Formats: sequence, C-alpha cells, structure tokens
Amino acid sequence: MLVFLLRQVLILLVLLVLGYIVYNKSRKKFFTCLMYHSVYKVGIPGIISTEEFEEQMKVIKDKKTFKMEELKGLGYKLPENSVLVTFDDGYKNNYVEAFPILKKYGIKATIFLNTKYIGKNDFYLNWDQVREMYDSGLVDFQMHTHSHAMTLKHLKVTGFYDEESSPYFRRESYSMFFDDFYEENVSGKKMDGLPICKSVSQISIPGHKPKKDFVEKYRKIEKSEEFQKKSLKERKKFLTKLFKEKQDEFFYKVSEEEFKKTVEFEILENKRIIQEKLNKTPDCLAYPWGHRYKGNREDLRKLGVDIFITTRKGANSLKINKNWVYRLSADDYSIEDFKKELNNGTTAIYRKIFK
Repeated sequence: MLVFLLRQVLILLVLLVLGYIVYNKSRKKFFTCLMYHSVYKVGIPGIISTEEFEEQMKVIKDKKTFKMEELKGLGYKLPENSVLVTFDDGYKNNYVEAFPILKKYGIKATIFLNTKYIGKNDFYLNWDQVREMYDSGLVDFQMHTHSHAMTLKHLKVTGFYDEESSPYFRRESYSMFFDDFYEENVSGKKMDGLPICKSVSQISIPGHKPKKDFVEKYRKIEKSEEFQKKSLKERKKFLTKLFKEKQDEFFYKVSEEEFKKTVEFEILENKRIIQEKLNKTPDCLAYPWGHRYKGNREDLRKLGVDIFITTRKGANSLKINKNWVYRLSADDYSIEDFKKELNNGTTAIYRKIFK
C-alpha cells in the first residue's frame, strides 16, 4: 500500500512538473518589462549603442507601451501585445541618445531616478531635461532611492578599487568611505586601493559600514612593507582575517533603528524631490541593484510605494503583480535574441530552475 501511494505521489509530481514546463513554454498572455541603464553612441560590453537601441525600438514600435504612472488607471492590467520600457538611475545619455528615438517612434518609457545626482553630476540628467521629457507625455519618472548607496553584506575582501572598477560602482560606494560629494575624475582616485567586500543596497539589509577613520587606518596598513610584499591573493586573505578578528576596530554594524531611518530617508527624500520638481506623486520603486528590501514590504507601502520593480529576469502576467515586476536587461542582446526574448513567456521561477 505504501509503495502504491508513493508511486502515485511521484506520478502526480511528474505531471505537475511537466504541466509547469508546458505552461511556461506555451504561455501567450504576458508582457515583458525592458530594462536599460545607459545608451552610448558607441556601445561597450553591458551598455547598448544608440544604433542597437533604435533597432530594438523598431521591433516594439507597434506594441502598446505604457508609463508606470498609467498602470493604476488601467486597473493594473495590461492589454495583450504590451511592453514596458524602463531606465534605471537617470543618466544624461537617456536624454541625449534615447529620448529622440522614443519620440521618433512614439514609445512611452519610465526612468527611475537617483535624485541625489540629478543636476549635480555631469553624467546625470538635469531638471530641465527631466521636465522636458516628462512634459512630452512619453516619459515618466519614478523612485530608485535618493542616493543608490551601498552597505557591506559581509567583510570578506574580494578585490580592490582601481581604475578598472566600474564608475557606477565607485560612485555609489563612495559614501561608505567619505562624507563629501562624489566628483567625477577626482573622487574616484581617492578610492584606488581600498578593499572591496560584498556590497548590497543600503535599503536591503542593515549591513556594516566602515568607521570614520577606516581609510586612514587602512592606508597605513597598505603602505607597510609587510603588506607591500604580499601577493594579491595574500593581501585579500590577510585583510579578510584582520577584518574578522578586529571587526569592531574597522567597522560598525548598522543598527535596526539606523537602518529604518536610512530606508525612510532614501525613499521619502526621493519621493519628495520628484514631487517638488514635477508636481506628481511617484509610487513605483525600482530596487537599487535589484536588491529587494528584506523586511516587511508593508513598511515601504506605508512610505508610499505601490509597485515594486526588480531586476529578476522573467515575463509578467498581464494582471500586474505589484510586489514583483520582473524585467529583461536588454543591453546585452543581439537583435535576434532580443526578438526571441520578447516572445519568451517563461516566468522568473522557471528561468531560475532551468537556467
């Protein structure tokens, strides 16, 4: 009897798995949310070129596109043949390179802004550009936290900041070590040689932060003859051991109270500035780096967040799940693969299991 029951359970599980696979492979009613960051005149690995971006927009020009601020009016349900176009951070090239193409094909899009840098950093949009795009009726602006800053998840040293480090990573890690405002081509050099540990968004978990005198103490270690003689591998191992044994000397653990204040400030300040500049109330949040808030999502809803946008790859149901809008990073696809992905209705869970 037991063997029979086990066999029936196994058959049922196999049928469920097969059914799940068939559902994903044959799914027709879904929408794709495209994600971009920058558009460069000449593309580089991880960043799409203007020409490639236009080719992608030509592919979707006959689809129905919507701004995030329109979703509530649609009852959070999109019609078939819909696609959402999104950009993270708010870089100037979104205006210079992407906006003319969006206007050319009448495609609507949403840009998630790091308001700390808007109008204060040459790599980012200024408010005149933001207003022009918003007033066009094609581009919406939503929340991406005020600073997009980081916290340390663990203290294992995995590398060192240098001139090869991503400028985005350097910029958004800067405030962990220094109090002044990040200036391109100046501040980045102050970070050269500092150790890299696993970092996540500071609205994801409390994490650790370097103490105020961290850089001063670290530079003394870095200049020591003993440290200079070590290989790169030995340096990482040495520092990991040192930071573990003397954690309280170099870092402090962010308290739950401080974490809560940081989360509130990052979202409310982000929201306040967009409200003030555009006379609209943003209610959508794209998690910085895709690192979701690990607390109760209702905490963020109380701050005014209605829809949560991730970086997890997958297709979305036409009836929008406000807790999880999955996206497709469109920067890295050939036009042939881009077309295939637009027709790929597999869910985020399916892609994670069968990747």
